[in-house]
Amino acid sequence: MQHIRGIETEQSRRDARWNAARGLGDCAAYMANEAQRMGALGFAYLARPEHSVRGPSWLRGATASVEAHYRYAREIMGITDGDQFYA
Repeated sequence: MQHIRGIETEQSRRDARWNAARGLGDCAAYMANEAQRMGALGFAYLARPEHSVRGPSWLRGATASVEAHYRYAREIMGITDGDQFYA
């Protein structure tokens, strides 16, 4: 039987982390990680050149959505604005 190594995808690794969660603390850590990841992907998405022709209202809405991901992650982790300032 042949074994293929290293074929994990990002989705399968996230699924493995989620399935390994045993308590509420593990779930909170997973959700904070995912919220930060989605926020980072969102900022990369906003920086794409094809979005430079969109209007300011679209940019405000998209930026607010991305900031909400980070705000949710900080809320889960219990990080305040003061903590972020000194980090």
